[in-house]
Amino acid sequence: MVKRLFLALLIAMPVYAGAQFGFQRIDTIAVYESAVLQKYAWAGGLDYAQFSNIDMDFDGTEDLFVFDRTNNKVLTFIQNGTTGSPDWVYAPQYESKFPEYQNIYNDYEDEQFLFNWVLLIDYNCDGKKDIFAARSGGIKVFKNTGNVTDGLSFVQTSLRLKSFQYTMQQYIYVSNADLPGIKDVDGDGDVDLLTFGGTGQALEYHRNMSMETYGHCDSLIFEMKNICWGRFQESSTTNSVTLWDTLSYPCDDQIPNPESWHPFGEADRHSGSTVLPLDMNNNGVMDVVIGDIAYSNLVLLSNSGTLPNTNSGMNAADPAFPSNSVAVDATVFPGAYHVDINNDSKRDLVVTPSSKVGSENRTSTWYYLNSGTDLSPVFNFQQDDFLQGEMIDVGSHALPVFFDHNGDGLKDLLVSSLGHFDAGSGNQVCSIYYYENTGTLANPAYTLITTDYLGLSTLGIGYSLYFYPAFGDLDNDGDEDLVLGEYSGYCYYFENTGGAGNTAIFSTYVILNDYMSNPLVTPTNAGIYIAPTLVDLDRDNDLDLVVGRRNGQLNYYENIGNASAYSFLYLTNALGGVNVCEWWSIEGYAVPQFLDIDGAYKLVIGSKTGYLHLYDNIEGNISSNFNLADSSLDQIQIGTYSAPAIADLNNDSRFEMVVGNERGGAALYKSANINNIGFGEVAAENQVRIYPNPANNAVTIDFSGLTNEYANSTVQIIDLSGRVISESTVSGSQIKLETAGWEKGTYIVSIKTTNGIISKKLVIL
Repeated sequence: MVKRLFLALLIAMPVYAGAQFGFQRIDTIAVYESAVLQKYAWAGGLDYAQFSNIDMDFDGTEDLFVFDRTNNKVLTFIQNGTTGSPDWVYAPQYESKFPEYQNIYNDYEDEQFLFNWVLLIDYNCDGKKDIFAARSGGIKVFKNTGNVTDGLSFVQTSLRLKSFQYTMQQYIYVSNADLPGIKDVDGDGDVDLLTFGGTGQALEYHRNMSMETYGHCDSLIFEMKNICWGRFQESSTTNSVTLWDTLSYPCDDQIPNPESWHPFGEADRHSGSTVLPLDMNNNGVMDVVIGDIAYSNLVLLSNSGTLPNTNSGMNAADPAFPSNSVAVDATVFPGAYHVDINNDSKRDLVVTPSSKVGSENRTSTWYYLNSGTDLSPVFNFQQDDFLQGEMIDVGSHALPVFFDHNGDGLKDLLVSSLGHFDAGSGNQVCSIYYYENTGTLANPAYTLITTDYLGLSTLGIGYSLYFYPAFGDLDNDGDEDLVLGEYSGYCYYFENTGGAGNTAIFSTYVILNDYMSNPLVTPTNAGIYIAPTLVDLDRDNDLDLVVGRRNGQLNYYENIGNASAYSFLYLTNALGGVNVCEWWSIEGYAVPQFLDIDGAYKLVIGSKTGYLHLYDNIEGNISSNFNLADSSLDQIQIGTYSAPAIADLNNDSRFEMVVGNERGGAALYKSANINNIGFGEVAAENQVRIYPNPANNAVTIDFSGLTNEYANSTVQIIDLSGRVISESTVSGSQIKLETAGWEKGTYIVSIKTTNGIISKKLVIL
């Protein structure tokens, strides 16, 4: 059925020049699990997250910054609660205020990107949290330059931190597998560094000399004062700790107080550790909590000293930290974060896995409430799924698809999982989560019914490593059948015998290849991790098969049968010349969705980078190359391995789009409606310039190319819901607008003139 849907058409050019899509992020569709409303349903999931407090909206209350190592993704939560009564609100508009984040797929310089680990700490004592982040083999720093007027912003101040070591300035080494400790170790007011440096078994202490040098704490001037801080060593093969080690390198040096360092020697390199400096008894001497790459527990080492920098040693090790409560058991490689979760100004403890391999990925955020004081904490276990327990989170790689399973006329939501961690076997279990639409035609709502739709995880199809479903009526009996793509590259056909208007019944299945016209070609085997979709691409009234492939391209199989009896013929492995791989990678992971707009197909494809690719010029052109209209649709990027599912869920002539990603969650978007924004066909679009575009804090609309007939025109800035954000009258050659407080997304600049309307796209990052 052809639908007249606007989808923010004309965002980049006038209507006659070609239509493009536009979506606005929303969270207005309710999701329930075990009858409980999921507050952060559409936040996109969490796997291996890191936590820091920061006041993002400058209201005096600490908010929450989350960095997920899975796909180097920033998530931001605003605190709207009262003291002791937290009310975290997911606020994605702040995410773009942080330095650009993305996966590093190649060897280009990474100075400006956030990846691997991120900690927010106020190093210059201005009351604003700055950014300490991974820099291959080291640490980089971004200074918080934001304010209440201009909003949150950061400027990089150090490409890579150095320290005076062994008579010269050298880079501070931090293994890519480690998480350093960044804290005021000596209590003098500036932040110091603790890291398992070159030795890998003992903690290096890099003292910040800012106070000693300048009398204030706003500089990062480090000297390595001890390469065996705490006088302990961690085993090179286990997480066992040797206390008061004075015999082996690097702890064999007996240089007297206050600090020591050892310039020579070698040791076996330990493979990875996390470090949280923490004064557990408020005596001014720092204890430390250590996590190990191969173990599930945290070890608390208690400092025997009474004064900082006296070369004191650790005299006790608690391998069941916190031993007063439920001890941490985070599968593998736990990292600990000291943050205020319940808004009582006492920092609590959050523990998550630091390994992206072999770790729990659905209940992986352990929250411990601090029932003591901020300076003498007592941590008590509360839950193992903080935040993620209120999200759609299927584990790893969410692949959403819409399908009316129960035949009630409402689109249900299926979300395939590449795997959620099974603690019993230590393996990832692949399944499809089924969310029934328990709302109405006008107000959809989703309720989780099962985490293993059709029991697919037990069927042994494709080694039960990956599923991607597609639905369509292949036998013309009024109900939609299932074509299931799986890991090894084959498609399986499940006939729906439930009948039109009834709950789907899929009782038997066959390899779709058995019914191909040319079985010798084995056309459904398109490589691993395939994503099929059914669409009448050639407009002959039967459903053809298009398969997205790991290599970023599409296979096309024409249905040469009919609407009642399908027979697929393999035609090409490069449909439309589509390729969503980036130049540095041979992997694209194409996930296609065809949309019929006013009788013409458009194609939205998810990709490994997380961006959505938009193709048009498809209609009547399936034997030639499609047109790549946009390689980063609306700059939507909620995480790598994007997978779109698009449908009109509430019968309002607008599309909803659910986008899955590698973290196992999903984000929700809505398209604009053609009735909300009117466009005329004028040829003056090139006479108006908008810059910068995309914009961040401000934008200029330049009318210097307009003739007098356009004087006194009206300019409106309209969001994709049709709401007018700003309205001005053209009285000069330029209009300058402050956009710092605007939400991230796409807007329409509508210039109403006596001859018509000029419409341009404006993107706010």
